[in-house]
Amino acid sequence: MKARSSGGGAGDGTVVGLLLVSISASFFVPHGASVSDIARTLHVLIERIYVVSVLGYLSVLFYKQHRQSSRIKLDAELHERDGPRVADDGSYVVVSPPESLNADEEEEDGDIVNLTGTFKLAKNIDFDKFLEAQGIGWALRSAANKARPVHKITHRGRTLRIQITGIITGDTTYQIGGPPVTSQIRDRVFSDTVFLLSSGNGIRVEKKCVSGGDGKIFVVRQLSRCGSELTMRSKCVFEDGRESAEAVQTFERIS
Repeated sequence: MKARSSGGGAGDGTVVGLLLVSISASFFVPHGASVSDIARTLHVLIERIYVVSVLGYLSVLFYKQHRQSSRIKLDAELHERDGPRVADDGSYVVVSPPESLNADEEEEDGDIVNLTGTFKLAKNIDFDKFLEAQGIGWALRSAANKARPVHKITHRGRTLRIQITGIITGDTTYQIGGPPVTSQIRDRVFSDTVFLLSSGNGIRVEKKCVSGGDGKIFVVRQLSRCGSELTMRSKCVFEDGRESAEAVQTFERIS
């Protein structure tokens, strides 16, 4: 006797499905019911089966998203504990800050400007190009470019806390010149290190991507002499040597 071909599986599944619907319908359709009653009962039954299928699909999506979030968090913890990752051949890539964002580390506090204050974004220059180089889609770039987020900075000695509210939110506390701190922007996880600018009027944050991307983002925040404006310059340098456009954002003090 010949073996059945594998193509019959889908047909068998359809037959079994129809058989199950028919059997189920027999429990709900009264004996002697009209054709219209049977059709109405089958319609309701199929709707219920569809709803259950959708709920099951959504449950699977939620489970996968939860697993992905847990994996990102674990990767960040391992990176912070074990340090930089090394390739199988023992090589690694060192990404240096671009010259325009480079600054010497300040070992002594000296005449350091206190950055404490609340600042609201007033103007963007090349922010869209900066995001595009990182693969951000048009819709999100457009929304981010139009948004006017608020950055609240609390600066006490070597402790710096930056709270961001707007289309992207964040709340990260750093030790200037201290160990790396883990931060997250949407699905990307970073290991951040903060340094004082040699000029004493700001800081440089080096954000090394450890999950969801590659390379580093260098962010410099500088306070104006009068203290009314905060300028933030950002550039991404990828591991293959490519650089994004430098975004220049001007924030105005609101408190």
